[in-house]
Amino acid sequence: MELKTQLKQMNFEYPDQVKRVDMDLLLESMLHEIGSTDPELRDELIFGTFAELVMKDYLTVKQMNVVMSTCIDDQHLFYRIGEKGTDAVFTRSFSILVVALLLEKDRDVPFLSDGDAMRAIDCCVRYLQEEQDTRGYVEEKGWAHSIAHGADALAEAIKHRKFRDERVAQCLETIQLCLFKEGVYVDDEDERLLLSLEALLERGVGDAVLVSWIIGIEDELELLFTKEGYSVPFFHTKGNVMHFWKSCYFRLLFLDCCVETRVTIENVVKKWTKKFYG
Repeated sequence: MELKTQLKQMNFEYPDQVKRVDMDLLLESMLHEIGSTDPELRDELIFGTFAELVMKDYLTVKQMNVVMSTCIDDQHLFYRIGEKGTDAVFTRSFSILVVALLLEKDRDVPFLSDGDAMRAIDCCVRYLQEEQDTRGYVEEKGWAHSIAHGADALAEAIKHRKFRDERVAQCLETIQLCLFKEGVYVDDEDERLLLSLEALLERGVGDAVLVSWIIGIEDELELLFTKEGYSVPFFHTKGNVMHFWKSCYFRLLFLDCCVETRVTIENVVKKWTKKFYG
């Protein structure tokens, strides 16, 4: 039976029916088609089915481990990593979304070994660092949303029991790196990146670290302006950074925390606004 038809026929309101499915074969087929350019199959059916299977305990520990190890391999999460504008991004971006799902599950009901959990956390960070295709919505093919999906996974990695505090600086550097990638973020990527920042706040990261980080982002933006001048790439990056700063300010305001960081953001936004618009 065609995978699309099979997934459409699965009805999770009838668990006994789902349990009769050859789950190993189904998982193999779903992983093979995880990067399909058919948005209904990839996004709604395959990912939607993964979410149901994982969160409603239809999979064995062995099956969840197989899915995780497959998703983070070179034919999935790092498939043709570094390419821009090709369909390979769908395989990468939906593999990382399943990784996020499995890390969330493992927080509630541990099934990963310590080594495998740490390997998955490493992959979440590495993926956001190495992904270069920053497209959000792709006409006729649906959501790629690689940065947003990667940010979701990074947030889950930070929340995980095996995340170590010495990785905080690396995670902040990774978020900063995303702001300076080529492309314009127009699909809420800034809001999704802030999920990782919230996770860091929950781990105790505060003003001392964040103020230094915000100043570091401004320094990098200043260097880019010195190098690029009034160029299109510079204005695209400035837009990404300014949108992120503003979103960050209001997120911290809503959380009623990090007053010094908010003041720092006010100052840098005011400076760059005055610099270009008087």
